[in-house]
Amino acid sequence: MGFRSIKNRILFFSILVTLIPSLGMGWFWYDLTHKATTEKVQKYLVNAGDIAERETNLWFKERNYDLHVFSNSLVVLDNLKQYRAANESRIPKEEIEASSNLRIINNYLTLIKNQLTDYRRLLVLDSEGQIIAASDTSDQHSPVTLPKNWKSQIVQSNFFTGDAYFIEEDPSPMIIIGVPLLLEQDSAQLGFFVMEVRLQGLLSPLKSSLPRMNSGTIILLKKDGRYILSTASPENHKETASASVREMALFKNPHLLNDFIDDQNVRVVGLAISFDNLPLRLLITENYDSVFAGLIQARNQILLITIFLTILIGATATIITSQIIIPLKSLTNGVLRVAGGDLEGSVHIHRNDELGIVAGMFNQMVCRLKENQETLEQLAMTDSLTELANRKQIMVDLATNIKHYRRYASEFSILMIDIDYFKSVNDSHGHLVGDAVLVQLSKILKKSLRVVDSAGRYGGEEFIVILGKTDIQEGLQAAERIRKEVDKHVFTCENVSLHITISIGLTGVVAEDKKGISLIGRADKALYEAKAAGRNRIFLTSDNSSVSSLVNQDGPNESQLSEGLGESERRLRNGQ
Repeated sequence: MGFRSIKNRILFFSILVTLIPSLGMGWFWYDLTHKATTEKVQKYLVNAGDIAERETNLWFKERNYDLHVFSNSLVVLDNLKQYRAANESRIPKEEIEASSNLRIINNYLTLIKNQLTDYRRLLVLDSEGQIIAASDTSDQHSPVTLPKNWKSQIVQSNFFTGDAYFIEEDPSPMIIIGVPLLLEQDSAQLGFFVMEVRLQGLLSPLKSSLPRMNSGTIILLKKDGRYILSTASPENHKETASASVREMALFKNPHLLNDFIDDQNVRVVGLAISFDNLPLRLLITENYDSVFAGLIQARNQILLITIFLTILIGATATIITSQIIIPLKSLTNGVLRVAGGDLEGSVHIHRNDELGIVAGMFNQMVCRLKENQETLEQLAMTDSLTELANRKQIMVDLATNIKHYRRYASEFSILMIDIDYFKSVNDSHGHLVGDAVLVQLSKILKKSLRVVDSAGRYGGEEFIVILGKTDIQEGLQAAERIRKEVDKHVFTCENVSLHITISIGLTGVVAEDKKGISLIGRADKALYEAKAAGRNRIFLTSDNSSVSSLVNQDGPNESQLSEGLGESERRLRNGQ
Protein backbone atom coordinates (compact mmCIF):
# COMPACT_ATOMS: atom_id res chain seq x y z
CA MET A 1 0.00 0.00 0.00
CA GLY A 2 3.08 2.24 0.18
CA PHE A 3 2.77 5.68 1.67
CA ARG A 4 -1.05 5.50 1.67
CA SER A 5 -0.83 3.01 4.56
CA ILE A 6 -1.63 4.57 7.93
CA LYS A 7 1.19 2.61 9.51
CA ASN A 8 3.76 4.03 7.11
CA ARG A 9 2.45 7.58 7.45
CA ILE A 10 2.56 7.50 11.27
CA LEU A 11 6.00 5.89 11.23
CA PHE A 12 7.39 8.55 8.89
CA PHE A 13 5.87 11.37 10.94
CA SER A 14 7.16 9.95 14.26
CA ILE A 15 10.70 9.54 12.97
CA LEU A 16 10.71 13.03 11.50
CA VAL A 17 9.44 14.67 14.72
CA THR A 18 11.46 12.74 17.31
CA LEU A 19 14.68 11.58 15.69
CA ILE A 20 16.24 14.97 14.91
CA PRO A 21 15.68 16.79 18.29
CA SER A 22 16.08 13.67 20.46
CA LEU A 23 19.30 12.27 19.02
CA GLY A 24 20.87 15.54 17.89
CA MET A 25 20.19 17.99 20.73
CA GLY A 26 19.87 15.40 23.51
CA TRP A 27 23.23 13.77 22.86
CA PHE A 28 24.96 17.13 22.50
CA TRP A 29 23.62 18.38 25.85
CA TYR A 30 24.22 15.19 27.82
CA ASP A 31 27.73 14.47 26.60
CA LEU A 32 28.95 18.07 26.91
CA THR A 33 27.65 19.02 30.37
CA HIS A 34 26.88 15.95 32.46
CA LYS A 35 30.43 14.63 32.77
CA ALA A 36 31.88 18.00 33.66
CA THR A 37 29.21 18.69 36.27
CA THR A 38 29.62 15.26 37.85
CA GLU A 39 33.38 15.71 38.22
CA LYS A 40 32.87 19.11 39.80
CA VAL A 41 30.33 17.82 42.30
CA GLN A 42 32.56 14.84 43.17
CA LYS A 43 35.42 17.14 44.10
CA TYR A 44 33.13 19.51 45.96
CA LEU A 45 31.56 16.82 48.16
CA VAL A 46 34.89 15.09 48.83
CA ASN A 47 36.31 18.39 50.12
CA ALA A 48 33.26 18.90 52.32
CA GLY A 49 33.60 15.33 53.62
CA ASP A 50 37.25 15.85 54.49
CA ILE A 51 36.36 19.00 56.45
CA ALA A 52 33.53 17.19 58.28
CA GLU A 53 35.85 14.29 59.16
CA ARG A 54 38.54 16.65 60.43
CA GLU A 55 36.05 18.70 62.47
CA THR A 56 34.59 15.55 64.06
CA ASN A 57 38.00 14.22 65.04
CA LEU A 58 38.98 17.62 66.41
CA TRP A 59 35.79 17.80 68.49
CA PHE A 60 36.51 14.41 70.05
CA LYS A 61 40.14 15.36 70.67
CA GLU A 62 38.93 18.40 72.63
CA ARG A 63 36.66 16.15 74.70
CA ASN A 64 39.58 13.78 75.33
CA TYR A 65 41.74 16.69 76.37
CA ASP A 66 39.11 17.87 78.86
CA LEU A 67 38.79 14.34 80.15
CA HIS A 68 42.52 14.02 80.86
CA VAL A 69 42.60 17.46 82.53
CA PHE A 70 39.68 16.62 84.83
CA SER A 71 40.92 13.12 85.61
CA ASN A 72 44.41 14.35 86.63
CA SER A 73 42.97 16.81 89.13
CA LEU A 74 44.41 16.34 92.64
CA VAL A 75 40.92 16.84 93.99
CA VAL A 76 39.86 13.62 92.32
CA LEU A 77 43.06 11.60 92.77
CA ASP A 78 43.82 12.46 96.43
CA ASN A 79 40.27 11.99 97.64
CA LEU A 80 39.85 8.78 95.63
CA LYS A 81 43.10 7.47 97.15
CA GLN A 82 41.85 8.24 100.65
CA TYR A 83 38.49 6.64 99.83
CA ARG A 84 40.19 3.44 98.69
CA ALA A 85 42.36 3.37 101.82
CA ALA A 86 39.25 3.63 103.97
CA ASN A 87 37.55 0.99 101.86
CA GLU A 88 40.41 -1.44 102.49
CA SER A 89 40.15 -0.84 106.25
CA ARG A 90 37.42 -2.15 108.49
CA ILE A 91 35.33 1.00 108.44
CA PRO A 92 31.59 0.19 107.82
CA LYS A 93 30.46 0.57 104.22
CA GLU A 94 27.75 3.09 105.12
CA GLU A 95 30.32 5.44 106.66
CA ILE A 96 32.62 5.09 103.66
CA GLU A 97 29.84 6.01 101.20
CA ALA A 98 28.97 9.08 103.27
CA SER A 99 32.61 10.11 103.73
CA SER A 100 33.82 13.66 103.05
CA ASN A 101 36.16 12.34 100.32
CA LEU A 102 33.23 11.28 98.09
CA ARG A 103 31.32 14.50 98.82
CA ILE A 104 34.33 16.53 97.73
CA ILE A 105 34.61 14.55 94.49
CA ASN A 106 30.83 14.89 93.86
CA ASN A 107 30.97 18.66 94.39
CA TYR A 108 33.97 18.94 92.07
CA LEU A 109 32.23 16.95 89.32
CA THR A 110 29.04 19.01 89.73
CA LEU A 111 31.00 22.27 89.45
CA ILE A 112 32.59 21.15 86.16
CA LYS A 113 29.27 19.89 84.75
CA ASN A 114 27.47 23.17 85.53
CA GLN A 115 30.14 25.18 83.71
CA LEU A 116 30.29 23.00 80.57
CA THR A 117 26.91 22.29 78.98
CA ASP A 118 28.30 19.65 76.59
CA TYR A 119 28.58 17.24 79.52
CA ARG A 120 25.50 15.66 81.01
CA ARG A 121 27.19 13.61 83.73
CA LEU A 122 30.73 13.25 85.06
CA LEU A 123 31.36 9.94 86.82
CA VAL A 124 34.07 8.21 88.79
CA LEU A 125 33.92 4.41 88.54
CA ASP A 126 35.74 1.69 90.43
CA SER A 127 37.83 -0.94 88.67
CA GLU A 128 34.68 -3.02 87.93
CA GLY A 129 32.77 -0.13 86.35
CA GLN A 130 30.49 0.66 89.34
CA ILE A 131 29.70 4.34 90.10
CA ILE A 132 31.59 5.76 93.09
CA ALA A 133 30.97 9.47 92.56
CA ALA A 134 28.84 11.48 90.13
CA SER A 135 27.95 15.05 89.26
CA ASP A 136 24.62 16.33 90.52
CA THR A 137 21.85 15.25 88.09
CA SER A 138 18.34 13.88 88.53
CA ASP A 139 19.65 10.40 87.74
CA GLN A 140 23.20 10.63 89.07
CA HIS A 141 23.05 7.09 90.45
CA SER A 142 21.57 5.55 87.30
CA PRO A 143 23.88 2.81 86.01
CA VAL A 144 26.12 3.65 83.12
CA THR A 145 26.34 1.27 80.15
CA LEU A 146 29.94 0.73 79.18
CA PRO A 147 30.94 -0.68 75.78
CA LYS A 148 31.56 -4.42 75.78
CA ASN A 149 35.19 -3.93 74.78
CA TRP A 150 35.99 -1.04 77.17
CA LYS A 151 38.78 -2.90 78.93
CA SER A 152 40.49 -3.87 75.67
CA GLN A 153 40.16 -0.26 74.45
CA ILE A 154 42.00 0.95 77.57
CA VAL A 155 44.78 -1.56 77.02
CA GLN A 156 45.20 -0.43 73.39
CA SER A 157 44.60 3.34 73.65
CA ASN A 158 44.52 4.17 77.38
CA PHE A 159 40.90 5.39 76.95
CA PHE A 160 37.57 4.00 75.76
CA THR A 161 34.60 5.33 73.75
CA GLY A 162 31.09 3.86 73.80
CA ASP A 163 28.27 3.75 71.25
CA ALA A 164 25.90 6.70 70.91
CA TYR A 165 22.59 6.30 72.71
CA PHE A 166 19.42 8.24 73.62
CA ILE A 167 17.71 8.86 76.96
CA GLU A 168 14.12 9.96 77.46
CA GLU A 169 14.71 13.14 79.45
CA ASP A 170 17.38 14.67 77.20
CA PRO A 171 16.83 15.64 73.53
CA SER A 172 20.48 15.20 72.59
CA PRO A 173 22.13 11.85 71.77
CA MET A 174 24.86 10.84 74.22
CA ILE A 175 28.22 9.11 74.05
CA ILE A 176 30.51 7.88 76.85
CA ILE A 177 34.26 8.65 76.95
CA GLY A 178 36.46 7.37 79.76
CA VAL A 179 40.11 7.13 80.94
CA PRO A 180 41.76 5.25 83.80
CA LEU A 181 42.66 7.11 87.01
CA LEU A 182 46.36 6.68 87.92
CA LEU A 183 48.32 8.36 90.70
CA GLU A 184 51.54 8.04 88.74
CA GLN A 185 52.66 6.62 85.42
CA ASP A 186 52.51 2.81 85.39
CA SER A 187 50.93 2.78 88.87
CA ALA A 188 47.87 0.77 89.84
CA GLN A 189 44.48 2.01 88.70
CA LEU A 190 42.35 3.85 91.26
CA GLY A 191 39.31 3.64 88.98
CA PHE A 192 38.02 5.38 85.87
CA PHE A 193 36.93 8.92 85.03
CA VAL A 194 33.94 8.89 82.65
CA MET A 195 32.04 11.68 80.85
CA GLU A 196 28.56 11.48 79.33
CA VAL A 197 28.95 13.88 76.39
CA ARG A 198 26.07 15.47 74.45
CA LEU A 199 26.68 14.95 70.72
CA GLN A 200 24.47 17.98 70.06
CA GLY A 201 27.67 20.00 70.21
CA LEU A 202 28.82 18.33 66.98
CA LEU A 203 26.10 20.02 64.94
CA SER A 204 27.89 23.36 64.72
CA PRO A 205 31.22 22.03 63.35
CA LEU A 206 29.36 19.69 61.00
CA LYS A 207 27.30 22.57 59.61
CA SER A 208 30.46 24.61 59.14
CA SER A 209 31.67 21.89 56.80
CA LEU A 210 28.96 22.94 54.32
CA PRO A 211 29.43 26.70 53.91
CA ARG A 212 28.33 26.84 50.26
CA MET A 213 25.84 23.94 50.06
CA ASN A 214 22.33 25.28 50.56
CA SER A 215 20.68 21.87 50.37
CA GLY A 216 23.56 19.74 51.66
CA THR A 217 23.07 17.42 54.62
CA ILE A 218 25.52 15.66 56.93
CA ILE A 219 24.14 12.69 58.87
CA LEU A 220 25.96 11.18 61.85
CA LEU A 221 25.34 7.41 62.08
CA LYS A 222 26.16 4.53 64.35
CA LYS A 223 28.23 1.69 62.97
CA ASP A 224 25.02 -0.28 62.38
CA GLY A 225 23.49 2.58 60.34
CA ARG A 226 21.03 4.04 62.85
CA TYR A 227 20.70 7.84 62.75
CA ILE A 228 22.23 9.95 65.53
CA LEU A 229 22.28 13.54 64.23
CA SER A 230 21.36 15.30 61.01
CA THR A 231 22.12 18.88 60.00
CA ALA A 232 18.88 18.85 57.99
CA SER A 233 16.68 18.40 61.08
CA PRO A 234 18.63 19.44 64.19
CA GLU A 235 15.46 19.65 66.26
CA ASN A 236 14.81 15.91 65.88
CA HIS A 237 17.45 13.99 67.77
CA LYS A 238 15.53 10.86 68.68
CA GLU A 239 16.65 7.54 67.26
CA THR A 240 13.80 7.02 64.80
CA ALA A 241 15.45 6.10 61.50
CA SER A 242 18.16 4.01 59.93
CA ALA A 243 20.17 4.38 56.76
CA SER A 244 18.79 2.54 53.76
CA VAL A 245 20.54 -0.41 52.14
CA ARG A 246 21.67 1.87 49.31
CA GLU A 247 23.10 4.39 51.81
CA MET A 248 24.94 1.69 53.78
CA ALA A 249 26.44 0.40 50.52
CA LEU A 250 28.29 3.73 50.19
CA PHE A 251 30.56 2.75 53.09
CA LYS A 252 32.06 -0.08 51.03
CA ASN A 253 33.77 2.63 48.91
CA PRO A 254 34.27 5.70 51.14
CA HIS A 255 34.74 9.08 49.49
CA LEU A 256 33.22 7.76 46.23
CA LEU A 257 30.27 9.77 44.87
CA ASN A 258 26.97 7.97 44.11
CA ASP A 259 23.41 9.08 43.44
CA PHE A 260 20.33 7.38 44.95
CA ILE A 261 16.82 7.97 46.30
CA ASP A 262 16.83 8.81 50.03
CA ASP A 263 14.21 7.94 52.68
CA GLN A 264 12.24 11.08 51.75
CA ASN A 265 11.91 9.78 48.17
CA VAL A 266 14.20 12.56 46.95
CA ARG A 267 17.04 11.97 44.52
CA VAL A 268 20.38 12.90 46.08
CA VAL A 269 24.11 12.48 45.49
CA GLY A 270 26.33 11.53 48.38
CA LEU A 271 29.41 9.88 49.78
CA ALA A 272 30.32 8.10 53.03
CA ILE A 273 33.09 8.52 55.62
CA SER A 274 34.17 5.99 58.28
CA PHE A 275 36.31 6.72 61.36
CA ASP A 276 39.19 4.48 62.44
CA ASN A 277 39.05 5.25 66.17
CA LEU A 278 35.39 6.21 66.69
CA PRO A 279 32.20 4.07 66.60
CA LEU A 280 30.64 6.59 64.20
CA ARG A 281 30.06 7.16 60.50
CA LEU A 282 29.27 10.21 58.39
CA LEU A 283 26.99 10.39 55.37
CA ILE A 284 27.13 13.56 53.24
CA THR A 285 24.33 14.13 50.73
CA GLU A 286 23.22 16.91 48.41
CA ASN A 287 19.96 17.37 46.51
CA TYR A 288 20.46 16.14 42.96
CA ASP A 289 18.42 18.96 41.40
CA SER A 290 20.38 21.57 43.35
CA VAL A 291 23.76 20.11 42.39
CA PHE A 292 22.86 19.78 38.73
CA ALA A 293 21.01 23.10 38.50
CA GLY A 294 23.23 24.21 35.61
CA LEU A 295 22.63 20.92 33.86
CA ILE A 296 18.88 21.30 34.32
CA GLN A 297 19.03 24.84 32.95
CA ALA A 298 20.86 23.57 29.87
CA ARG A 299 18.26 20.85 29.51
CA ASN A 300 15.48 23.44 29.59
CA GLN A 301 17.19 25.42 26.88
CA ILE A 302 17.42 22.33 24.72
CA LEU A 303 13.75 21.63 25.38
CA LEU A 304 12.88 25.09 24.06
CA ILE A 305 14.90 24.41 20.93
CA THR A 306 13.24 21.02 20.58
CA ILE A 307 9.78 22.58 20.91
CA PHE A 308 10.63 25.12 18.22
CA LEU A 309 11.83 22.37 15.88
CA THR A 310 8.77 20.28 16.69
CA ILE A 311 6.43 23.15 15.80
CA LEU A 312 8.32 23.71 12.55
CA ILE A 313 8.25 20.04 11.63
CA GLY A 314 4.64 19.72 12.79
CA ALA A 315 3.55 22.53 10.51
CA THR A 316 5.29 20.78 7.62
CA ALA A 317 3.62 17.48 8.47
CA THR A 318 0.11 18.89 8.93
CA ILE A 319 -0.91 18.12 5.35
CA ILE A 320 0.32 14.54 5.70
CA THR A 321 -1.45 13.88 8.99
CA SER A 322 -4.76 15.58 8.18
CA GLN A 323 -5.97 12.49 6.35
CA ILE A 324 -5.35 10.45 9.50
CA ILE A 325 -6.47 12.84 12.26
CA ILE A 326 -10.03 13.46 11.01
CA PRO A 327 -11.13 9.80 10.88
CA LEU A 328 -9.21 9.05 14.07
CA LYS A 329 -11.21 11.73 15.88
CA SER A 330 -14.45 10.14 14.76
CA LEU A 331 -13.23 6.73 15.94
CA THR A 332 -11.98 8.21 19.23
CA ASN A 333 -15.34 9.86 19.93
CA GLY A 334 -17.03 6.52 19.33
CA VAL A 335 -14.67 4.81 21.79
CA LEU A 336 -15.31 7.51 24.43
CA ARG A 337 -19.08 7.09 24.06
CA VAL A 338 -18.75 3.35 24.56
CA ALA A 339 -16.43 3.89 27.55
CA GLY A 340 -19.09 6.18 29.03
CA GLY A 341 -21.72 3.45 28.70
CA ASP A 342 -23.42 4.60 25.49
CA LEU A 343 -23.80 1.53 23.28
CA GLU A 344 -26.36 3.01 20.91
CA GLY A 345 -24.09 4.89 18.52
CA SER A 346 -21.82 3.69 15.70
CA VAL A 347 -18.85 5.10 13.80
CA HIS A 348 -19.43 6.18 10.21
CA ILE A 349 -16.10 5.88 8.37
CA HIS A 350 -16.27 4.75 4.76
CA ARG A 351 -12.72 4.04 3.67
CA ASN A 352 -10.79 1.16 2.17
CA ASP A 353 -7.68 1.48 4.36
CA GLU A 354 -6.93 0.28 7.91
CA LEU A 355 -9.21 2.91 9.49
CA GLY A 356 -12.17 1.66 7.49
CA ILE A 357 -11.52 -1.93 8.63
CA VAL A 358 -11.16 -0.83 12.27
CA ALA A 359 -14.38 1.20 12.11
CA GLY A 360 -16.35 -1.80 10.80
CA MET A 361 -14.93 -4.10 13.48
CA PHE A 362 -15.64 -1.46 16.12
CA ASN A 363 -19.31 -1.25 15.13
CA GLN A 364 -19.61 -5.05 15.31
CA MET A 365 -17.96 -5.03 18.72
CA VAL A 366 -20.42 -2.42 20.04
CA CYS A 367 -23.36 -4.55 18.93
CA ARG A 368 -21.95 -7.59 20.72
CA LEU A 369 -21.19 -5.54 23.83
CA LYS A 370 -24.77 -4.32 23.92
CA GLU A 371 -26.12 -7.86 23.69
CA ASN A 372 -23.69 -9.12 26.35
CA GLN A 373 -24.47 -6.21 28.66
CA GLU A 374 -28.19 -6.95 28.58
CA THR A 375 -27.50 -10.60 29.33
CA LEU A 376 -25.11 -9.78 32.19
CA GLU A 377 -27.51 -7.26 33.73
CA GLN A 378 -30.22 -9.89 33.75
CA LEU A 379 -27.89 -12.49 35.28
CA ALA A 380 -26.64 -10.05 37.91
CA MET A 381 -30.19 -9.39 39.19
CA THR A 382 -31.77 -12.83 38.82
CA ASP A 383 -31.44 -16.11 40.66
CA SER A 384 -30.51 -18.67 38.01
CA LEU A 385 -32.81 -21.42 39.37
CA THR A 386 -36.03 -19.61 40.29
CA GLU A 387 -35.68 -16.63 37.91
CA LEU A 388 -36.69 -14.41 40.80
CA ALA A 389 -34.53 -11.54 42.01
CA ASN A 390 -31.35 -12.72 43.71
CA ARG A 391 -30.34 -11.66 47.20
CA LYS A 392 -28.34 -8.66 46.05
CA GLN A 393 -31.19 -7.32 43.92
CA ILE A 394 -33.87 -7.86 46.57
CA MET A 395 -31.73 -5.85 49.02
CA VAL A 396 -31.52 -3.07 46.44
CA ASP A 397 -35.32 -3.15 46.02
CA LEU A 398 -35.74 -3.06 49.80
CA ALA A 399 -33.43 -0.05 50.13
CA THR A 400 -35.39 1.73 47.39
CA ASN A 401 -38.69 1.12 49.20
CA ILE A 402 -37.23 2.45 52.47
CA LYS A 403 -35.99 5.59 50.72
CA HIS A 404 -39.42 6.07 49.15
CA TYR A 405 -41.11 5.54 52.54
CA ARG A 406 -38.91 8.10 54.29
CA ARG A 407 -39.57 10.67 51.58
CA TYR A 408 -43.28 10.11 50.85
CA ALA A 409 -44.47 8.10 53.91
CA SER A 410 -45.58 5.30 51.59
CA GLU A 411 -45.97 2.19 53.72
CA PHE A 412 -44.88 -1.27 52.62
CA SER A 413 -44.55 -4.73 54.15
CA ILE A 414 -42.19 -7.63 53.67
CA LEU A 415 -42.70 -11.38 53.95
CA MET A 416 -39.92 -13.78 54.95
CA ILE A 417 -41.00 -17.20 53.58
CA ASP A 418 -39.43 -20.54 54.42
CA ILE A 419 -40.41 -23.97 53.06
CA ASP A 420 -41.34 -26.31 55.90
CA TYR A 421 -39.20 -29.44 56.23
CA PHE A 422 -37.35 -28.67 53.00
CA LYS A 423 -34.27 -30.57 54.15
CA SER A 424 -36.28 -33.77 54.40
CA VAL A 425 -37.46 -33.25 50.80
CA ASN A 426 -33.85 -33.13 49.61
CA ASP A 427 -32.84 -36.04 51.83
CA SER A 428 -35.77 -38.24 50.79
CA HIS A 429 -36.18 -37.39 47.09
CA GLY A 430 -32.91 -35.75 46.09
CA HIS A 431 -31.90 -32.23 45.11
CA LEU A 432 -33.57 -32.48 41.70
CA VAL A 433 -36.99 -32.69 43.38
CA GLY A 434 -35.95 -29.96 45.83
CA ASP A 435 -35.06 -27.67 42.93
CA ALA A 436 -38.43 -28.42 41.30
CA VAL A 437 -40.18 -27.39 44.55
CA LEU A 438 -38.26 -24.10 44.58
CA VAL A 439 -39.12 -23.40 40.94
CA GLN A 440 -42.85 -24.14 41.39
CA LEU A 441 -43.00 -22.04 44.56
CA SER A 442 -41.39 -19.14 42.70
CA LYS A 443 -44.12 -19.39 40.03
CA ILE A 444 -46.82 -19.19 42.75
CA LEU A 445 -45.13 -16.07 44.12
CA LYS A 446 -44.94 -14.47 40.66
CA LYS A 447 -48.69 -15.05 40.12
CA SER A 448 -49.47 -13.48 43.50
CA LEU A 449 -47.50 -10.27 42.95
CA ARG A 450 -48.68 -6.90 41.71
CA VAL A 451 -46.65 -4.42 39.69
CA VAL A 452 -45.52 -2.61 42.86
CA ASP A 453 -44.42 -5.88 44.52
CA SER A 454 -41.18 -7.79 44.13
CA ALA A 455 -39.97 -11.20 45.20
CA GLY A 456 -36.54 -12.74 45.49
CA ARG A 457 -34.68 -15.77 46.71
CA TYR A 458 -32.88 -14.77 49.91
CA GLY A 459 -30.92 -18.00 50.24
CA GLY A 460 -31.55 -21.76 50.19
CA GLU A 461 -35.28 -22.30 50.69
CA GLU A 462 -35.92 -18.77 52.03
CA PHE A 463 -37.71 -16.13 49.97
CA ILE A 464 -38.47 -12.46 50.56
CA VAL A 465 -41.54 -10.71 49.16
CA ILE A 466 -41.78 -6.90 49.23
CA LEU A 467 -45.41 -5.69 49.17
CA GLY A 468 -45.39 -2.11 47.96
CA LYS A 469 -47.99 0.42 49.20
CA THR A 470 -49.26 -2.18 51.66
CA ASP A 471 -49.91 -1.67 55.37
CA ILE A 472 -49.55 -4.46 57.90
CA GLN A 473 -53.19 -5.58 57.72
CA GLU A 474 -53.14 -5.75 53.91
CA GLY A 475 -49.82 -7.55 54.13
CA LEU A 476 -51.39 -10.13 56.44
CA GLN A 477 -54.14 -10.79 53.91
CA ALA A 478 -51.63 -11.12 51.06
CA ALA A 479 -49.48 -13.49 53.12
CA GLU A 480 -52.51 -15.65 53.90
CA ARG A 481 -53.42 -15.86 50.20
CA ILE A 482 -49.90 -17.02 49.35
CA ARG A 483 -49.90 -19.57 52.20
CA LYS A 484 -53.22 -21.04 51.04
CA GLU A 485 -52.06 -21.17 47.39
CA VAL A 486 -48.99 -23.15 48.43
CA ASP A 487 -50.99 -25.36 50.81
CA LYS A 488 -53.41 -26.48 48.07
CA HIS A 489 -50.79 -26.81 45.33
CA VAL A 490 -49.48 -30.27 44.43
CA PHE A 491 -45.73 -30.12 43.79
CA THR A 492 -44.66 -32.64 41.17
CA CYS A 493 -41.36 -33.73 39.69
CA GLU A 494 -41.28 -36.74 37.35
CA ASN A 495 -43.07 -39.48 39.37
CA VAL A 496 -42.96 -37.65 42.74
CA SER A 497 -45.93 -35.66 44.09
CA LEU A 498 -45.57 -33.67 47.29
CA HIS A 499 -47.67 -31.57 49.60
CA ILE A 500 -45.58 -28.62 50.72
CA THR A 501 -46.38 -25.92 53.29
CA ILE A 502 -44.63 -22.68 54.12
CA SER A 503 -44.09 -20.57 57.22
CA ILE A 504 -44.18 -16.79 56.87
CA GLY A 505 -42.75 -13.97 58.95
CA LEU A 506 -44.41 -10.61 58.26
CA THR A 507 -43.39 -7.10 59.23
CA GLY A 508 -44.13 -3.57 58.11
CA VAL A 509 -41.86 -0.58 57.80
CA VAL A 510 -41.73 1.86 60.73
CA ALA A 511 -40.15 5.28 61.20
CA GLU A 512 -37.10 3.83 62.96
CA ASP A 513 -36.10 1.75 59.92
CA LYS A 514 -33.17 3.25 58.08
CA LYS A 515 -31.75 0.09 56.54
CA GLY A 516 -33.31 -3.06 55.17
CA ILE A 517 -31.51 -5.26 57.67
CA SER A 518 -33.77 -4.09 60.49
CA LEU A 519 -36.93 -5.17 58.62
CA ILE A 520 -35.34 -8.48 57.65
CA GLY A 521 -34.35 -9.06 61.25
CA ARG A 522 -37.92 -8.59 62.47
CA ALA A 523 -39.39 -10.67 59.67
CA ASP A 524 -36.84 -13.43 60.34
CA LYS A 525 -37.72 -13.34 64.04
CA ALA A 526 -41.41 -13.64 63.21
CA LEU A 527 -40.60 -16.53 60.83
CA TYR A 528 -38.79 -18.31 63.66
CA GLU A 529 -41.88 -17.90 65.87
CA ALA A 530 -44.11 -19.27 63.11
CA LYS A 531 -41.93 -22.36 62.73
CA ALA A 532 -41.68 -22.81 66.49
CA ALA A 533 -45.49 -22.60 66.75
CA GLY A 534 -45.95 -25.56 64.39
CA ARG A 535 -45.23 -24.25 60.83
CA ASN A 536 -47.73 -23.63 58.00
CA ARG A 537 -48.70 -20.33 59.56
CA ILE A 538 -47.97 -16.62 59.66
CA PHE A 539 -46.42 -14.53 62.39
CA LEU A 540 -46.26 -10.78 62.04
CA THR A 541 -44.63 -7.86 63.80
CA SER A 542 -45.93 -4.31 63.79
CA ASP A 543 -42.96 -2.55 65.37
CA ASN A 544 -39.32 -3.11 66.22
CA SER A 545 -39.77 -4.91 69.47
CA SER A 546 -42.48 -7.60 69.70
CA VAL A 547 -44.37 -10.26 67.81
CA SER A 548 -47.97 -9.11 67.68
CA SER A 549 -50.12 -11.82 66.12
CA LEU A 550 -50.37 -15.39 64.99
CA VAL A 551 -52.33 -16.75 62.05
CA ASN A 552 -53.05 -20.49 61.81
CA GLN A 553 -54.03 -22.57 58.82
CA ASP A 554 -57.66 -21.43 58.92
CA GLY A 555 -56.88 -17.72 58.68
CA PRO A 556 -56.87 -14.95 61.33
CA ASN A 557 -59.63 -14.01 63.72
CA GLU A 558 -59.73 -11.83 66.81
CA SER A 559 -59.38 -14.65 69.36
CA GLN A 560 -56.46 -16.20 67.47
CA LEU A 561 -54.72 -12.82 67.15
CA SER A 562 -54.89 -12.26 70.90
CA GLU A 563 -53.78 -15.84 71.63
CA GLY A 564 -50.85 -15.42 69.24
CA LEU A 565 -49.87 -12.18 70.92
CA GLY A 566 -49.88 -13.73 74.37
CA GLU A 567 -47.87 -16.77 73.30
CA SER A 568 -45.31 -14.62 71.49
CA GLU A 569 -44.81 -12.31 74.45
CA ARG A 570 -44.41 -15.34 76.74
CA ARG A 571 -41.73 -16.73 74.42
CA LEU A 572 -39.90 -13.39 74.35
CA ARG A 573 -39.95 -13.11 78.14
CA ASN A 574 -38.61 -16.67 78.49
CA GLY A 575 -35.84 -16.01 75.95
CA GLN A 576 -37.16 -18.65 73.52
